[in-house]
Amino acid sequence: MVLTVLMFRYRRYVANGRKVPGNTLFKASEYRTYVSPLEIDIYLHKSNSTYFADLDIARTKLVGERFGPLFWNYYDNTNDEFSTRSLSNVPYIPMGSVQATFKKELTLFTRYFIKSRVFAWDSKWMYILSQFVVRHPNTKKETLYCAAVTKYVFKKNGRMTIKPEELIKECGLWNDDVVKENEINYKLVEHMKDIDDIEQVCRNF
Repeated sequence: MVLTVLMFRYRRYVANGRKVPGNTLFKASEYRTYVSPLEIDIYLHKSNSTYFADLDIARTKLVGERFGPLFWNYYDNTNDEFSTRSLSNVPYIPMGSVQATFKKELTLFTRYFIKSRVFAWDSKWMYILSQFVVRHPNTKKETLYCAAVTKYVFKKNGRMTIKPEELIKECGLWNDDVVKENEINYKLVEHMKDIDDIEQVCRNF
C-alpha cells in the first residue's frame, strides 16, 4: 500500500517546481475505517494502542497525496543527484515523536474518519495533525474522539535531511499564504521540537 500511494497515485501532479492545481498543502486527507472486534479492549472500546496503527496508514495516505511529486522526482533522478533512477533514491520518513489526546471512547463497529493534514514545519521537522472524528449521518456534524500530532523528518541518501521548505517547493506548494499559516501554527507545536529534557530524565532515572 505504501508504495502504491507514494509512487503511483499522484504521478500526474509531478510538476518540477510548478504549482500543483489547487495548491492544497494544508488540505485534510481522510482515511475511513471502523472499530474492528480485533481492536477492542476489556471495556469493549477501541484500545488506545490501536490508534497508532491507524495513524500510520492515515499519515502515509496524506504524504502520498501531498508529496507524491517529491518521491517521483527522486525515483526518476530528475535532479541528477544519483547515478541512475532507482527505488533506492526515494526518501524515507522516520517519525520523531507523536503526541495523542484521547477525548472519547470509540465503541465496537463504530465508523470513523481520520483527518490528517500538514500543520506546521521548521528547519528540520514537519508536524502532522490527525483527528479521529465521527460524522453523524443526519446533521453531518463531526465529533472529535482523538487528536494527535506527529513529528516527521524527511531523509535521503540514508541520513541527509531534506528541509521541509525544500520539499514543499519541489511539490509546487510554496507561497506566501502557507508561510503565514505556518508561522501561526508552529507556535502551537514548537514545544515538540526538542526532547532533551525527557532524555535527560531517562539518563538520570
